[in-house]
Amino acid sequence: MSGGIQDVRAEDIYVKRFYSRDHYKDIVVHNVSMAARLEGIEGDPFTQICIANVTIGMAAKAKKVPWTYTDVEGITSGVSPRPCDLLPDQGQKKITACDFPAEPLSINRVVLKTCTYRVNHM
Repeated sequence: MSGGIQDVRAEDIYVKRFYSRDHYKDIVVHNVSMAARLEGIEGDPFTQICIANVTIGMAAKAKKVPWTYTDVEGITSGVSPRPCDLLPDQGQKKITACDFPAEPLSINRVVLKTCTYRVNHM
């Protein structure tokens, strides 16, 4: 979702809450076979998705349904082709709704504690 994270390995972890702000703004693409595929988690959907000022030029042999998504919530503004009602269009006047908010997420205020342990070998 961030577009820049790769080659990450994690084992034996438990995630209680996942925080994400997926904002896509000022994008123009051409010759696309599928506009987007967004899949949240059943019973705990991905929320706060915002897509604004996005024009997707579909390819001649594009999928019949350009948008595929489940378990997501959010808004759109000025998006073509238009997504379905899970991401309702807010109109051109709300195109700035996808600007990243200035306030940080609560997860950004978490301070990790560190400790050290020193062993002297004789």
